[in-house]
Amino acid sequence: MVDYMSKSVMKQVIDHFSGSTLSRWRIDHKRLWLEYLKTGELPFTPNELHTTIQEIANQPENRPRGEKLLHFRKRNNFTFKEDKTPYRPEEALERFIVVSNEDNFSNQFPIGGGKESIDLVVRHSMDSVEFIELKPWNSGDSPIYALVEGLKNLIEYRVIVERQIQEIDSPWKVDISILAPRQYYQNFFLLDASDSGIKENISRATDLVGDFAFEFNTNISIFSLTLTDDSFKQACSRIYDHQSLSGQQIASVNEKDGVNSLNRSNWAELASSRQV
Repeated sequence: MVDYMSKSVMKQVIDHFSGSTLSRWRIDHKRLWLEYLKTGELPFTPNELHTTIQEIANQPENRPRGEKLLHFRKRNNFTFKEDKTPYRPEEALERFIVVSNEDNFSNQFPIGGGKESIDLVVRHSMDSVEFIELKPWNSGDSPIYALVEGLKNLIEYRVIVERQIQEIDSPWKVDISILAPRQYYQNFFLLDASDSGIKENISRATDLVGDFAFEFNTNISIFSLTLTDDSFKQACSRIYDHQSLSGQQIASVNEKDGVNSLNRSNWAELASSRQV
């Protein structure tokens, strides 16, 4: 018997489809994304993914819990290594994005049990929010993996609302977005070496987000950032020097450390369900 309580909802979803006779590649393998770009086919339908996430997230031991569920917060600390680069680039990038945008940006938004949190949340209005899955330059997580993460978060939010796990005055309309630097999308063949979209692959991605947006009754978008890995490391190095840090240390960023290219107005949309 599988000990589901020791696994995250995401891990259980991955394992569920890995056991399918139709699945040659796991959701957490790059090969599945490459096969999708080539054939336009996945080993599961949008409805099968929806049903699976819903069933797993609704199991009593998996339901979201904790006093801080759906708590808007801003985490601005991250750990530097001795070479003045961040110990976890995704964590540092997330912090920089928050301080580079309006006050309606939050990060590490608690959504599930344990340490399950959404990377970034944007509160557009009292009844409209956006859940954002962030990937750094050299992430091995494919756009399909990021999409499933985002949809898992959406279902967990809906479980909270439907089961009244947390008191909510008015349920939110939730959109899902994937955000990553251009280099990430080059690694997954949505952009070429000149940062131009690879037309047939962008078309596949647009079909993908359209199909899943329809099934999950949401909007889904894929955005890219122009900030390069080298420029980001330079921004981190300036903070390290300015705060007179030494060795491996925790530091924080604030509004004066904001990077203009990380502002929402400078994100480039690669694919969206609104285009379908």
